[in-house]
Amino acid sequence: MVEGDFDQATLPEEPGTVEAEETAQPEPMFSGVSAKAAARAKKGTTSSSRTGRAKQATFSFGKPKKTVYVKVHPSPAYTMPNVPVYENELTGTFHFVKPALYESDELPERFLRACKTIDIFTTGAADGSFFLWYVPVSSSQWRKGALKAVEAARQRYVIVESFKAASTYTIEPATEPIPEPRWETLPSLEKMMMDAFDSIVSVADDRVVRDFMSGGVANRRDEEDEE
Repeated sequence: MVEGDFDQATLPEEPGTVEAEETAQPEPMFSGVSAKAAARAKKGTTSSSRTGRAKQATFSFGKPKKTVYVKVHPSPAYTMPNVPVYENELTGTFHFVKPALYESDELPERFLRACKTIDIFTTGAADGSFFLWYVPVSSSQWRKGALKAVEAARQRYVIVESFKAASTYTIEPATEPIPEPRWETLPSLEKMMMDAFDSIVSVADDRVVRDFMSGGVANRRDEEDEE
């Protein structure tokens, strides 16, 4: 993680006005990209690969297990669309890419192709756990099926299982009563994402970008330094 990744930024204030000082609100830590950037993702110009995570965290990104009933948080405050991310396939770490940087021309094209945009839905499981269900933004049938599953899970507990032959998911509603997830125990979505992400990429020469562009050399060097 790069120092300062999670420092809180604030909106600039209008100089010389008391009203601006009172009404200026902190910028959100996380946000999605513009509709234009999201449309590019739906055309298939961004990656959708993902591997396992490398760190233990209170909250993490994931998808429903086919053996556990899940339910999606009903409040829009616990959903965030078009979130730009990069996942390191070697380490399994997730990194939030600042939307302004993602939509600029500053990032190397190869790194940008490795990034993706995702929709995030806060989800509770019947076993009492919580996770951030992520659905990649794309034009694929898998996304359409995943969003249908998300909407079904907003209404009731369901089991979601992939149906590869049709590139979609089957949805099985629970037939017995299951206690509602303890939504009241959750922190804000921003805090959950802060815990789930390994770092925030806010500048083009971030270490995450440099390591990716090294083509694996940086990872080998890190391993040699540990020996």
